[in-house]
Amino acid sequence: MVVALPKYAVWNNKGGVGKTFLTFIMASEYALEHPNETVVVIDMCPQANASEILLGGNGQGSKNLNALLAKTPRQSIGGYFDQRITSPHAKTGTELSFLLSLSAFNPNVPKNLYLVAGDPSLELQGQAINQIAAQTLPANAWANVHGWVSDLITAITTQHPSSVFFIDCNPSFAAYTELALLAADRLIIPCTADGSSARAIDNVGQLLYGIGVPAAYKGVNFASRAKAAGMALPSIHLVPLNRSTQYDKKASRAFGAMYDEIKNRVDSLRKQIPGSFSLPAKSDPFMDIPDAHAVSVVSSYNGLPLGGVKVKKYEIHGIDTQVNAEPLDRYKKATAKLVALL
Repeated sequence: MVVALPKYAVWNNKGGVGKTFLTFIMASEYALEHPNETVVVIDMCPQANASEILLGGNGQGSKNLNALLAKTPRQSIGGYFDQRITSPHAKTGTELSFLLSLSAFNPNVPKNLYLVAGDPSLELQGQAINQIAAQTLPANAWANVHGWVSDLITAITTQHPSSVFFIDCNPSFAAYTELALLAADRLIIPCTADGSSARAIDNVGQLLYGIGVPAAYKGVNFASRAKAAGMALPSIHLVPLNRSTQYDKKASRAFGAMYDEIKNRVDSLRKQIPGSFSLPAKSDPFMDIPDAHAVSVVSSYNGLPLGGVKVKKYEIHGIDTQVNAEPLDRYKKATAKLVALL
């Protein structure tokens, strides 16, 4: 009997928290450590930055993505949604055609790493998704539409039974983000050391779980609609405290103070919805991830997993960029701990 592997959504209602690079690092490092599993990244962000990195980096990856978007149908999540918009209430049977083996594009990544590419058209398609989901007939229209990404995952796992998924989500709580979150069973919320990230935890509670929703919206908010449709919400699994400036292997006092406030907000949320956290009650969902400095630039520009980054100079847009041993080692150790908790 094949045991279903986790499906992770990487999301924060605040942008600029480093979720895309973390998605790339988590997926690629997990794939290296689990060669007998299929690791799939589904890029649900219209900017498609994760796709560019995975497809070869910020140079070649961009060209590869443009070529995929020029195909008919587009070899992207947008191409899949085009087909579902015309067939909103039934699978098309073409779901697997949108799954890309990344090693065919980027020799740096593990051979068991796959991608459903992102697409800028998600922004336009979001309007159509809302319109179709709001139809009164059939009665289960909302559930059918909000299951499109889940249908895609089901088709992939039929062909690749031992599959784990990482879904890179857009900060906006748009229609396509709703589909992405309902397809996941675990949520990873990257945060950075600022007041906006603390506020974002409250936003996650309200937008995703319906905590503190104004009375006028109690019956029509996302959590209520999902519950009425019998669709489970993902549980909060990890809260990486990303890009921290560290001193003596710990977050600096200024960063630590902001992280304490984020932790307080998460702890408050956990008391309100204790069943919506994946880790045991006494387990710590927080993880300090240091600022990667040149490591992240070199890794993303070259589409190079962390294990392949070396202590040396790399040329980035004609400029020599030095990767030094200490930050590389520090970042590798932190991400190894992160991946071990997946």
